[in-house]
Amino acid sequence: MISIKNLKKIFQVSNEIIEIFKNLNLEIQSWEFVALIWPSGSGKSTFLNLLSGIDRNFEGVLEIEGKDISKLSEDQMTEFRGKNISYIFQNFKLVENLTVWENIDLIVELNKLERNFSTDEILKVVGLSSKKDVYAFHLSGGESQRVAIARAFVGKTSLLLADEPTGALDQKNKKIIMELILELHKKIKNTIVMITHDDEVAKLAEKIYKVGDGDIKEIK
Repeated sequence: MISIKNLKKIFQVSNEIIEIFKNLNLEIQSWEFVALIWPSGSGKSTFLNLLSGIDRNFEGVLEIEGKDISKLSEDQMTEFRGKNISYIFQNFKLVENLTVWENIDLIVELNKLERNFSTDEILKVVGLSSKKDVYAFHLSGGESQRVAIARAFVGKTSLLLADEPTGALDQKNKKIIMELILELHKKIKNTIVMITHDDEVAKLAEKIYKVGDGDIKEIK
C-alpha cells in the first residue's frame, strides 16, 4: 500500500520558490493497477523520484508498505528500493552490451531477489525465447520494451513504477506491451503505478487519476 498525506514539495531557483505539490493526498491499495494521467512539465519526474525514495526532501508523509521512507537512512532506502520496487521506463534503460538473458537477470542478481519466474519462463511469456542470447543493441523498440517488462516482473517486488511505458512505441507495440503488463499483473498481483499522457493506455488501469495544478483527482 502507498499512503501519501499532505505532501508538499518545493524547489528554490535563485530567489524564486517553485511549489510542485501542495498538500497532496493519495492512497493506493496493495495489488491495485493505477494510472496517473500526467501532462508534461508538471512534476512527473519529481513524483517518481519521491515514490522511489531517490528524492526525500519533502514535507508530509509518504509510506510504502507501511514504511515511512523519510525515516530510512540512505543505506536502508537503497536496500528497501532494491527489494521492493521495480521499474519500466519509456526509453527502456537496458544495458546495451549485455544479452537479453543478462539484462533480465541483472537486477535479480544485484538485489538477491526471490523469483516470480525463471528467466526461461519470463522469456516465453514476453515472446523472446529465441532472442535470449542477442545483445540489447540489436533489438527493436518493441523488443526492448518487452525485455524491460520481463526484467520488471521476474523478481518478487511489491511495487512497479511504469514511466510512460508505451511512449516510445507505435500503436501495434503499445497494444502488445499493455496486454503483457496486464497479464503479468494478474498473475503476480503486484501494485502498479503507471504515469502516462495517453488516455487510451490509462483506461486499461483499475483506477485513473488526473494530475493538474499540483493536485491529483480520481476520475475512474
